[in-house]
Amino acid sequence: MYYFIVNKTSGNGRSTKIWSEIEKILIEKDVRYTVLLSKNKIEVLEYISTIKNATNQVDGVVALGGDGTIHEIINELLGSVVPFTVIPTGSGNDFARARGITKNYQQEIERILQKGQQKIDLLKVGDRHCMTVVGIGFDGKVAKEANELKLKKWLGGLAYFFIIFKVLINYKPTYTRLLLNGKERIFEKVWLIAIANHPYYGGGMKICPNAKSNDGKIDICIIHSLPKWRLLFILAAVFTGKHVSMKGVDYVQVEQVEVESNEPLYVTADGEMMGQTPTTVTINKNAFHVIS
Repeated sequence: MYYFIVNKTSGNGRSTKIWSEIEKILIEKDVRYTVLLSKNKIEVLEYISTIKNATNQVDGVVALGGDGTIHEIINELLGSVVPFTVIPTGSGNDFARARGITKNYQQEIERILQKGQQKIDLLKVGDRHCMTVVGIGFDGKVAKEANELKLKKWLGGLAYFFIIFKVLINYKPTYTRLLLNGKERIFEKVWLIAIANHPYYGGGMKICPNAKSNDGKIDICIIHSLPKWRLLFILAAVFTGKHVSMKGVDYVQVEQVEVESNEPLYVTADGEMMGQTPTTVTINKNAFHVIS
């Protein structure tokens, strides 16, 4: 039995249309399935509770949605051996991008039915787990603005492009203290700190190009000590991952990071608000099963 979770609001209703086509494929192939066309988080939580109680009868959980949908599901599904994957219909789709999952739903259904799976790491921030990237500072503020933007569902990944310039106008870098595996490092004028399990965030920005979800490491990109105009060049290079060799960018791998700042900074995980600094992020190795 395959369990599908369709976020009806994802992609301005695109997920519902795609589901209707996927359902035809499943019926044609005589695949046993059940589906939740979700309107809110409460429905999703109740559905996942049912799935966890029927673990031995579950071949996989498949979400039609974006990174926000994934974030909610993994935090509820965590602790079970049920494998998970996504058919991307959101605005960012960074988890799908990192995993090589395409928008070709016919192709993805064929892959899902092959029943391959593997374990991957997750990031833990506070009492929540994160699949992709924890963003702190400038990028945390951008994510907050993106979540509040009513036009996000229409603009898709372009939303982040416009919001970056909006936030940049008034944003000021901050003094930040990091404990990297217990070793202190001080950074002046920090613009952003990205703590990654997968390379992408913000709708395709390759912020931590070396990040892998099966290496037991956290990749961290710190952008600091730059004038505002120079930051724009760095952000432009982020889409290709070439920024890591530029002046003002530090890139490290650790298993734990603690972040403190002289002013509270927004913290996001998978694009969802997690609060403000101070915060601690650790790696939870081999914590989650995914369909490969």
